[in-house]
Amino acid sequence: MTNWIREMTDIGMTRIITDASCEYQSIDDVGGDSKPLLIYTSDNTLLEINENIDELVCVLDSTFEFHN
Repeated sequence: MTNWIREMTDIGMTRIITDASCEYQSIDDVGGDSKPLLIYTSDNTLLEINENIDELVCVLDSTFEFHN
């Protein structure tokens, strides 16, 4: 079964197949309180997510079996 995430990105509501995600990174927003999440996909698309970041990182970490 294919896993999808549905998030509001800089280009609008986007469905992202987790298998297409090849890198994700949370960065500090200089001078602001938000920390956008950047998701890079296998087709060289860069998506910026500004909502539900902690929840989404948990989903991505479990999908890619990342453990602290």
